[in-house]
Amino acid sequence: MSSSPPPPQTSSSTSSEVTFSLECFSKIILHVTKYPQNPVNGLLIRKKLKGSPEDQPQGPRKLVIQDAIPLLHLCKYTTPMMEIALAQTEQFCKGAGYEIVGYYQANESLKDNTPDFVACRIAEKLAELNQNVLIVMVNNEQLNSNLECAPFNLYQRIDGKLKAKESRIHLQPDEDGALSTVSALIQAKVYRSLIDFDNHMEDISLNYWVNPTVNQMIEQLSS
Repeated sequence: MSSSPPPPQTSSSTSSEVTFSLECFSKIILHVTKYPQNPVNGLLIRKKLKGSPEDQPQGPRKLVIQDAIPLLHLCKYTTPMMEIALAQTEQFCKGAGYEIVGYYQANESLKDNTPDFVACRIAEKLAELNQNVLIVMVNNEQLNSNLECAPFNLYQRIDGKLKAKESRIHLQPDEDGALSTVSALIQAKVYRSLIDFDNHMEDISLNYWVNPTVNQMIEQLSS
């Protein structure tokens, strides 16, 4: 009598929750909205925890992403610019007590919402800092000025490849509040004030790490 095959092993990453702060969610959406004709990308950060990400317990995980740092919109394929942006962001995070936990990208094509070779290469690079790095692909088809959901597809690097990550997405302070606030930000054209690394390279006085003007507008509209 032959035995039945064992059930497929499920990665611990498939049972998890990912929470985006209002600041993080807002900046990702505003970055994509500001440059709808361009591919855009950026980094996801949180306050550094005690111990390395690899020391965190296995099983269901809860990841809270506290902020986003917008990087490129002129050409995400420009390797030297991306390397400079990564180096600057790593330096900023070390000084401010943050750690890089993820990467976001919106592709140029409306219907293309899957990771390309750029996302794979950057995920490989970031995995050197955090093997559990989260990759957020923006679903362009769900973007509009009246958001109904977080337009994100999540991926994680497993066995050297990016695979879809089955996670519940939460928005702070709550889903309805976050969606209404970001929709109001879009309608108020706050995206015009968002600064990314490309803008910083044109005028180095512009702060793309913190985006203080946008932070202030988020606080005003959410209060």
